[in-house]
Amino acid sequence: MADFGISAGQFVAVVWDKSSPVEALKGLVDKLQALTGNEGRVSVENINQLLQSAHKESSFDIILSGLVPGSTTLHSAEILAEIARILRPGGCLFLKEPVETAVDNNSKVKTASKLCSALTLSGLVEVKELQREPLTPEEVQSVREHLGHESDNLLFVQITGKKPNFEVGSSRQLKLSITKKSSPSGLSHTV
Repeated sequence: MADFGISAGQFVAVVWDKSSPVEALKGLVDKLQALTGNEGRVSVENINQLLQSAHKESSFDIILSGLVPGSTTLHSAEILAEIARILRPGGCLFLKEPVETAVDNNSKVKTASKLCSALTLSGLVEVKELQREPLTPEEVQSVREHLGHESDNLLFVQITGKKPNFEVGSSRQLKLSITKKSSPSGLSHTV
């Protein structure tokens, strides 16, 4: 497992869904807790409860979604917007999702480029694809069971994105030096 740049003292969220095997989730959380140490925190959130969890804005340094081994998580626009909201400025999202290799407009499974576009539209910057990998037979079965989707054109894609180093809607006073202009010499104001 990559450490995703996680260090001691960071606040990390792991987003899982019904396809996530319990033992794999527990193993991932244990590894993350070892990385964050006592000063940090690892929160575990079900993707279906994320919108109701009422996390404060800018709560997490890093969010891992769909990265529990064996997960086949899909991310809606609302979920991506919520993830962007609860990330701290400069915070990173690492996301893994099954994608279609061929464009299928009737599919709820996105293509990799549509997923990258959805991340950008949610407010993240520096969105880039890290890895593509084929699905194992078990993962193909999980996609059928949990997503009700059958296709021979599926891949897993791992993508990262960052929240900009500012809060949307934040304001800051600008220091402007405004000097009063004097009237040009030689002009008379009398008629």
